[in-house]
Order: sequence, then structure tokens, then C-alpha cells
Amino acid sequence: MEFGRWRRGAAALGVLVALVSATAACTRPATQQATGSGPIRISVGVDPSYAPFFVAEQEGMFERAGLDVRVVQTEGGAASAQNVVAGTSELSGNADSTALTVMAANPSLRALGVYEESDRYFQVVVREGVEPNQIRTVGVFPGIGLYFTDLYLRSIGLDPAAVELVTTSPPDHPPLLGRGDIDAFVSFDPWVSQAVAGGGRVVATSGDFDARYTQWLVATDAWLSANEEVAAQVFDVLSEAAAIVDTDPDRAARAVAAAIQQDPAEARRTIDQIDFGVRDFTDEDIARANDLVTFFQEQDKIGGSVDTGQVLQRGWVDDHVLGAATPAQSPR
Repeated sequence: MEFGRWRRGAAALGVLVALVSATAACTRPATQQATGSGPIRISVGVDPSYAPFFVAEQEGMFERAGLDVRVVQTEGGAASAQNVVAGTSELSGNADSTALTVMAANPSLRALGVYEESDRYFQVVVREGVEPNQIRTVGVFPGIGLYFTDLYLRSIGLDPAAVELVTTSPPDHPPLLGRGDIDAFVSFDPWVSQAVAGGGRVVATSGDFDARYTQWLVATDAWLSANEEVAAQVFDVLSEAAAIVDTDPDRAARAVAAAIQQDPAEARRTIDQIDFGVRDFTDEDIARANDLVTFFQEQDKIGGSVDTGQVLQRGWVDDHVLGAATPAQSPR
């Protein structure tokens, strides 16, 4: 789904953070190598929202920090966090909504901090000839897609219960919209751009209806307890890479293109819709996580509850990640 996830006016600060993080990361003892614990596998999805991981991998930043890291590409969604649960990866990058649904069944998972967020990445598209108040059928994908659709419909005075929800995957939305099988959908690029090219139009971004997402770095409690210094080293590198993405999006787009074989121009468009930067959890993050859990419970999408005060490791980034700072919340 998801995803600091600081704008041009803060470019100088971002570069400074990157330089401090790079220098500090090299001064940490190479705990992973000393303990012989083997490679650190980080599961991520295959879209530009994972740009910091791809930049760090493509530019050898993990190696320079003395880390043996393998970035493992998955189909995204819950698969990345499920790899951590299964022990086939030590860490994963996940959108808040996805991580929480997996945490409901696996309370030993821990979110270490935020590395990106956005209130522009998700957009509302309607088909030609339909006004927002005329929406009767909406294409949705599970998780945050359902949550944002619910928020949008309520924001324009429509009762979600009175609208037909067609559950499908994001790639299906543009053709469904083009054929008139659905009136609208809430999603992200490239599906938004494809739908617009077919005659649809964007009528809102998630920020217009007070919706945003964050992406978190996730581990198990057991692994984190035994490898806290290594986790800090990884997040140091991720902080440096996120600063690069934020201040030099063309450089980041080239890394994304090389990693997932995507057109650099398309990668750049997506990167511009996301705010990248490492930070700790805030009161707002905790409140949003609780809202997500409540929504998924009401929709019978998760069983049980999630103790957000436990699974979100508030204070961990501030205590362990060198150079981490809370970014300003402003668009590019």
C-alpha cells in the first residue's frame, strides 16, 4: 500500500541529515558481522514507494555500513510482513494498514518507526459523465483501499452502505471504469494515470478528505531484542537513503527503475507524491492506527484486537537512529 511514505525547502537539512547519518553509521560496530548472524533479509513490494530500500541497495549503502543486507521483492501487501512472521525475512517495509492486519494475528510483530508518508499518493478517480455525488458503484481493494473509500464517501455525504463495493485488485480498476462497470475508485499510480488516459478524471486526493498513510519498518519482537544494534544500523542507512530520495528524486527514480524495471519518468511521478524521511511515532500515528484497527474490526476484516501501544515502538527511532528528525509536514 503505503506509505516523512522535508520538502524542497528543507533540502539543505535533508542533505545534512544524510551526511551525519552516513558518517555515524560507519562508526557503529559491525554487530552483524561480529556475531556471524548471516544476511539481513528485508522484504519489500515492487513500486516506487520503496525507493529508500532500492537506493540503499543500488548504491551499496548497506555494504558501506558493514551490513550484509538482501532486499527481497514480494508482491507487496501482507506478503512482506508475513515473510517476517515465517522467518524468511528479518525485516519488512509495510503500510500501516497492512502491518496492523497482520499484527492482529501475530502480536509479536513490532513496528520500529516511519520512513515515509503521504496525503497525496492515493487519488479518487470517477468515470466520464459521473459527478462524485452520483457515485453508485466503487471498485475497492482490501485494506487501506477499503478504508480510504469509506472515508471519501462519507466526506461527500454518501452512505458507504448505500454504495455497491466491487472488491478487486488495483490493476483491474482502469478497465472496469472504462467499461462503466464501476463509477469510481480510490487508488494510486500507475492505475490512476491509466484511468485518466481512458477518460476518467481525478476529483480528489486523500488529503482532501483528511486521509494519509505511513509506511513502517517491521520486525518480530524476538529478532529485535537479539539484534537491536543491527536494526539501528539498518535504519540509519534507511534514514540516509530516504534523505537522498527526498532531495534528489531523479537519482531515486533511476534506482527504482533499475530495481523493478520501471520507466524512470513514471517512478519520478510517484516519488513526487510521497514524503520520504525517517521519524519516530507520534500521538497522531497512534490515533490513526487505533482508528484503522477499529474500522477493520467493524468490517470483520481482522479477528481480535491490536495493542498499538505495544506493537508500535514509540521512542525507538529517537533512541537508536542517528540523525533521525521529525520532518515538516509540507508538500513538495
